[in-house]
Amino acid sequence: MTKGKIHHAWFILIVCLGIMGGLVGILLNCTGIIFTEIIKEFGFRTGDLSIYYSIRSLVRAMALGVVSGLFFKKNSKKVLIGFTMVTCLAYMSMAFYTQLWQWYISAVFIGIGTSYTGMSISVLLANWFHSKKGLVMGLAMSSSGVLGAVVSPLCSKLIELTGWRGACITMGLITMVVVCIPAALYLVLTPEEIGMKPYGWSENPVENAKNEVAKINYTVPGYIFPACVAIICLACLIGAVLNQLPLYSAGLGYAVSTGAMITSFAMWGNVMGKLLTGWLADKVGPYKALTVTFVMVIISMVMFIFCTGSENLLYAASLLLGTIYAVDANVPPLLFMDVYGADYTKHLKNFQTISFALGTFSSSLLPYIYDFTGSYNIIFVLGIVWVSISLAMTWWLKGWVDRQKKA
Repeated sequence: MTKGKIHHAWFILIVCLGIMGGLVGILLNCTGIIFTEIIKEFGFRTGDLSIYYSIRSLVRAMALGVVSGLFFKKNSKKVLIGFTMVTCLAYMSMAFYTQLWQWYISAVFIGIGTSYTGMSISVLLANWFHSKKGLVMGLAMSSSGVLGAVVSPLCSKLIELTGWRGACITMGLITMVVVCIPAALYLVLTPEEIGMKPYGWSENPVENAKNEVAKINYTVPGYIFPACVAIICLACLIGAVLNQLPLYSAGLGYAVSTGAMITSFAMWGNVMGKLLTGWLADKVGPYKALTVTFVMVIISMVMFIFCTGSENLLYAASLLLGTIYAVDANVPPLLFMDVYGADYTKHLKNFQTISFALGTFSSSLLPYIYDFTGSYNIIFVLGIVWVSISLAMTWWLKGWVDRQKKA
């Protein structure tokens, strides 16, 4: 790197911000606002339309291996731009739908096009940043919350001005710009491709050793991987309710603008959780960082149960619940690095496949619980139980890892 110039790693971070902010923050996280209006117009049951989320999650699980393989083994720039264009067109096509099954078709293409986002970002940042991994992971993953928070009110206003169909088209176009332009300008898979070293690289081997993802000197038994999966995925089951918050708000008698504001607060919680978790992971390790997030999520669900008469309490609860996004986004690579060392990528890929598959279950389960009970309170109670179990397992895992490292 020439002295005085900005290291290319920071431009890679911009690419990652675009990927997460556009494909996840806009296309995935703002869907619930549009679906609220679709249900009003066509009278679909909440659970029936929410099968869209289940199909999308299932396809993401099935496509992850193939699509991430293309990204890492072929021309990464062309693969990213090509899949992004297909994804955005599938989203924009929803503006012309009238039958329930048509949304399911879009779910397939959007699932394929967003399957590799987390994996690509994790590996890109690991390739380009030799230090500050937790911080940059938090920054990249939080962009979904930033754009989700900014675009949610815009989406609500677009619905008022152009209807939900116009909002679909606009959201797709914005995503194309946010993802494709930075990728076209800056995306490079590894520093070696352009004759560089990662950010934070030092010629001093002692300094480099501090930032290396070291090889572990112990054998990891088979039950540890499902334990890691359970810690993250059990807690994240409640994350599916975030797509339902506009419907929850409407059920309490609030306007669509309130539902959009709730989504916006949840997205700012997304940002807060990812930045806080990434920063804490660098300072005190992934287990304590995860504990802080779990506690905030439990508090949020208690608040939801008792906030039916207070709009401000509803916003505060949404802010805290949004931190659950950190558990599914930047926690897995940091946790697997600590447990498996330099061999973490294989386990991370397997985890994300399982996570998407389990998302299929939760995306359908929670809406149908509401359809059959008429209340979200049972969902929040279940969430408290799930997250509490994950919290207990986190400290069990930490104890196991500490014992292995001392042996």
